[in-house]
Amino acid sequence: ILNANYMAKCLEEYYPVLFRGENGTCAHEFIIDLRHFKVSAGIEPEDVAKRLMDYGFHGPTMSWPVPRDIND
Repeated sequence: ILNANYMAKCLEEYYPVLFRGENGTCAHEFIIDLRHFKVSAGIEPEDVAKRLMDYGFHGPTMSWPVPRDIND
């Protein structure tokens, strides 16, 4: 839980973080909104996930609970 909130805090300046609690924290994972990549550059969330895997990061969950966003 601590790591998920740390990562969400680090990334919130660059990506919208969805579904936070009343106090602004998340549980054991967080969801970033990547819809702006599709609109501005035609990049799908799957493209981002594959690129993360190219760099050795574990592939994030892609379809639950919000389709088209990355959940880690």
